[in-house]
Amino acid sequence: MKKTKLKFIAKLRLLVGYLGEKDQYGWWQSSFFVPTSSSFLDPIFGKTSFIAQYQGVKTAATRVHDEYIGVGEVYHLFRLPENIEISLFHLIHDEKFVFEIKEILTDKDKAQRVLSELIMSSPRLKEGPVLIGDLDDFLMEESLSDIANLYHSAFLNNVRVAPYCKDKK
Repeated sequence: MKKTKLKFIAKLRLLVGYLGEKDQYGWWQSSFFVPTSSSFLDPIFGKTSFIAQYQGVKTAATRVHDEYIGVGEVYHLFRLPENIEISLFHLIHDEKFVFEIKEILTDKDKAQRVLSELIMSSPRLKEGPVLIGDLDDFLMEESLSDIANLYHSAFLNNVRVAPYCKDKK
């Protein structure tokens, strides 16, 4: 998978993860990106505290999405095939990427604006689980933009959405 697409997925995952937290839209009860979380994480994780925040919000969002969609032969933004998850994990170690995204994950309005910049189509409001297609469909640039659109619209309209795809089996 191209690095640009991985960055898009990672950015989308982090933006939705941050916006879904308790202090923003409350889709999950985590608070990994509140300003004070560094006080707790830095002494334990040191230079890898951002990775701990990423893993924490990913786990919280995964649980909510899994409860909403179910588990099995499906994928969603927070549960992707292992090879993609490994690539995303390596990307989170990229200091330049982390520096750029950390600045965004400090303000709800800024995160919403950046999320809206990932959208290439008109607003699309849906609620609940939304099937995007199979995994290849899900990972297409247009679909990733559509997924950003679904989350953005859901946050703005105070509804919950969970875009997902089926395994290609």
